[in-house]
Amino acid sequence: MTPTPLPVSTPGSAPGSTPDDVAPIRLGTRASALATTQSGLVAKRLEELTGRPVELVHIRTEGDVKTGSLASLGGTGVFVTALREALLDGRCDVAVHSLKDLPTTPAPHLTFVTPERADPRDALCARDGLTLATLPRGGRVGTGSPRRAAQIRAARPDLEVVDIRGNVGTRLNRALGPEADLDAVVLAYAGLARLGRTEVVTEALDVDVVTPAPGQGALAVEVRTADIVSDPSTGSGHSLAEAIHLLDHRPTRLAVLAERSVLARLEAGCAAPVGAYATVSGSVLRLRSVVAAVDGTEQMSRGGETRLSPDIAPEVIDDAARALGISVAEHLLADGAERLAPLSTTVPEKA
Repeated sequence: MTPTPLPVSTPGSAPGSTPDDVAPIRLGTRASALATTQSGLVAKRLEELTGRPVELVHIRTEGDVKTGSLASLGGTGVFVTALREALLDGRCDVAVHSLKDLPTTPAPHLTFVTPERADPRDALCARDGLTLATLPRGGRVGTGSPRRAAQIRAARPDLEVVDIRGNVGTRLNRALGPEADLDAVVLAYAGLARLGRTEVVTEALDVDVVTPAPGQGALAVEVRTADIVSDPSTGSGHSLAEAIHLLDHRPTRLAVLAERSVLARLEAGCAAPVGAYATVSGSVLRLRSVVAAVDGTEQMSRGGETRLSPDIAPEVIDDAARALGISVAEHLLADGAERLAPLSTTVPEKA
């Protein structure tokens, strides 16, 4: 099923009474169906907030051009670097990423915010309505993610996990198409939901069985830092700077800060067999992280929580979230996480 494109304005077609000479906001995105759908959601919200038209600028990334397994591409920025270059050289004003693709090291001169997160779980898409528990012995499950592969092997060591690549449709066809050669594939639930494809999900995998990638389900809306410090208001809506700040969802920001701090302390890339999942409930931030052996024969987990006082400055609360992630990572390292996993892995995983 092809998703219905979201309405995205072109110059001069902004909603309401915005003048034709108002410059459009140029939003950089990868050209895949999932990327443009995600970017379309952000574009629509920016139009609502600013009263300005938004046009999508397609940017080809290294991950779109090269073939082969993700592990062979060798770089966390494989889906990110070209978009960031387009921001810095002025070809676009905003870029949208899947947050789990972003390196944990801050990019100079760039800032990102996190809209409200979608469902972070992984989704099993299997033939005949099968679940992880009911897949036959020796069943073949496809994924391009070492994290997913390791945790699936840990839960079902009798399954064969097959490395796959391709866009969402290509991967789904490996299990559900007329020439399927797999029993199931695993993808991010959030991506399928954004594409309107949740009917293919036979099981949303419990986070205690397959812990998500840090930042999974969240988007990163990235801009030049200077633009959100000194952006003047244009037209009748908010300025771009104000709109970007309004896009930021505080509970999502705190959760992903904690999760990404685990990765940063472990010095692990987005595709290392590391899962992390944090939630905010009232004033309490809770985090659980898992490190698994690639072959699934062993895994360890650690968790923690911290109380977030609403009376302290936002930057102090952010620091508390980072500190929680670092603490959980330190406990994993003390337990021997480096023995289990190649924590220097720096390759991103696909949606």
